[in-house]
Amino acid sequence: MSTTNNDAALEVKRCEWQECRDTLTTIREAVFIKEQGVPQAIEWDGRDGECQHWLATVNEQAVGCGRLMPDGKIGRMAVLKDYRGRGIGNALLQALIDAAREMGLKRVYVHAQQHAAPFYRRVGFEPQGATFEEAGIPHTTMHLVLD
Repeated sequence: MSTTNNDAALEVKRCEWQECRDTLTTIREAVFIKEQGVPQAIEWDGRDGECQHWLATVNEQAVGCGRLMPDGKIGRMAVLKDYRGRGIGNALLQALIDAAREMGLKRVYVHAQQHAAPFYRRVGFEPQGATFEEAGIPHTTMHLVLD
């Protein structure tokens, strides 16, 4: 998927963990570990090898990422601070949803940080269950049924 956004070329593409590990690690460390204070033991859960990974670039610079687990959980959605508010997160999320459809999944879900819940709601995700803490951050499980 490629689009142009404010004269910048945005591209979202699937990448293999083994090939993109360093780039994905850099983005996730910047957003989750440094910015949000998520402990490394939680961020690096050992499950990356079984997931599909997606990378967003602007003018060929890596600025965002996300992953799709085999059970339909979308996670590790991160966009570098200087690139937020430009539609990059939405483009990543759409790519992950499209990938889930291609896998034949009937639904996807996220453990959304409370502040990000409106972002997921705009795409059609609905909250289910009580709020819970993960890495000291309030989260809500949200589901999207795929047509």
